[in-house]
Order: sequence, then C-alpha cells, then structure tokens
Amino acid sequence: MDKMAGVFPEFHVSDDPGKIPWADAVVWTVQPRIGPRVYEWIEKDDIQNVSWVNGEVRIIPHMNSILSDKFQCIVLPAGFITIGKNIQPG
Repeated sequence: MDKMAGVFPEFHVSDDPGKIPWADAVVWTVQPRIGPRVYEWIEKDDIQNVSWVNGEVRIIPHMNSILSDKFQCIVLPAGFITIGKNIQPG
C-alpha cells in the first residue's frame, strides 16, 4: 500500500508516529520483516465516511478528493487500524 503514496498523494506514509494527525485520519500499519513499523493513512479531507464490519474498515472517498475519481471504496483488512475521533462514521 505504501506504493500507493507514490501514485496518490492522499495516501500518506511514515515510520514516525509523531507525524500522524491521529484525530483527523484513518491510520493502518504494516510491520515489515526488517525495519520499523510503517504507518499509512488517509486524512479527513479525503474521506466522506468510514464504516467497519467484521474486522474490515471501508473508507468512502470524499467527492472532492482525487481518490473519488478512481475508487468507490477502499477496504482495509483487519489489523492495526485506528479511526480518528473527527472522522465521520457511515
């Protein structure tokens, strides 16, 4: 998924949790075999709403986001996922 950040600037990536806007983003992580945990996220301005069922998180892109031109929905499988307190549930 971190390669998505190279294509879509709306996908953010960092290995520093201090750089993440936790309250205003949906954040998920990947633990690579070697190296630090990598955090990936989409910020509030690019999210219309978020829902979760059975360990899957579904992100509906905001209609003004470039993501909505390409995706109807982004589905993240169970794992370490946080949904910021300022994100609109769906």
